[in-house]
Amino acid sequence: MARNSPKPSEKIIYFLVILLGILILYTDINTKKFVGIKNNLYSFQISSSFIFNRAIIESFSEFIEIFKSKEKLIIENNLLKDKLEESYLKNYIISKENSFFTDHNSLINSLRENRLNGDFFYAKLRSVDPNMFSCCDKHRLFLEIIDEEDQSFEESVVLNSTGLVGQIIDSKSYQEVMLLTDIKSSIPLIDSTGNFYCNAKGGGKAGYIFCTFSQLVWTEKHEINDPFFSSGLGGIYPKNIKIGHIASINKIDSTSTVLKIELINDPLKDNLFGVLKM
Repeated sequence: MARNSPKPSEKIIYFLVILLGILILYTDINTKKFVGIKNNLYSFQISSSFIFNRAIIESFSEFIEIFKSKEKLIIENNLLKDKLEESYLKNYIISKENSFFTDHNSLINSLRENRLNGDFFYAKLRSVDPNMFSCCDKHRLFLEIIDEEDQSFEESVVLNSTGLVGQIIDSKSYQEVMLLTDIKSSIPLIDSTGNFYCNAKGGGKAGYIFCTFSQLVWTEKHEINDPFFSSGLGGIYPKNIKIGHIASINKIDSTSTVLKIELINDPLKDNLFGVLKM
């Protein structure tokens, strides 16, 4: 394919452009007229590079660091929260104000003599359905032992900062806790006089357990707000833990009476629990 030859006018323009370039170069060398323009150009390039690095690259790096710091802060806050709940639980157990045990000195002596040493563990809440209290007879929650050793925790006692919660009935995966209000739960109780015993059973009602007894066997008189404590019978629950107080007294017939006992504990209050192996 033949190439078109430049026209005379195009040659003149080409020659003028070359001449203009030579003129500009000569002027720049001899008079330094274009130094300011070149400096401004260099300055623009440097400024553009700085702005790009600062606005894009460094901002992205800062975002990554902030994200990592936030994630680290969340982890640290969770650890602090666990330690705080652990301190609440410890303070509750040894506090006279809360009076976890009827005889506070007996608990202090037990701790001093290390009779509970090695048998007390902390556990985190893994799952619970709060709706179970309003719809179901089966009241359970699931725990994970912290720093768990290779051992079974079945029949271990579970408590939180508000009091006795229940007992572990299954350790296959997580620790399944049967609450005191579960219809299959039963705990031997004693009143403040030490003369009346009964087995209180869960009725599937949140916050209450029920003690049925025969007036032919037990002739003691009871009043609203009388306190009840664990008797220690049965070998599962420790003795003299405050459980609750009488909310109502209902006579079923001439021989049978039901005491409705309002519990002092709230199993949904904490995420940290204590597990005591008896």
